[in-house]
Amino acid sequence: MSKKSIWAMTPGAWVRLSIFLSVVASFWLGVWLSFANVDSPEKAAATAGILQAIYERGNYIEAGIWGIFALTFGVRAARESGGDRLRSVGAALTFFFFGLSDIVEVWTGAWWRPWWLFLWKASCVTSMVSLLIAYLRRSTRI
Repeated sequence: MSKKSIWAMTPGAWVRLSIFLSVVASFWLGVWLSFANVDSPEKAAATAGILQAIYERGNYIEAGIWGIFALTFGVRAARESGGDRLRSVGAALTFFFFGLSDIVEVWTGAWWRPWWLFLWKASCVTSMVSLLIAYLRRSTRI
């Protein structure tokens, strides 16, 4: 039996992935350069306000995205049975609680404080990685 590699992509897929990552890196470089030089305390305060608004709205948007993932896995769980249903329910709950943690993050101001929020997020990420590994193991069997 041979296993498929998770890195086995077509040359076209590698090109598209490289272009996508270049665009994302360019965007963040542009953001960093635009906020890097502040000349006055007023400009620094305005920049801090903009960054805070981006942080808050971004976390709410991210929570919405994780909620869409949770809903998708919930619908999938309703259509499946056995082990697949159990994994889909686990994924739905994981993504739901991860999205909820992003909303709590806006209220606390950081993902690492208080300590229980960090543990909450870490457990969600651990669950996501476990679900991904289980999926890859099942999907690469021939």
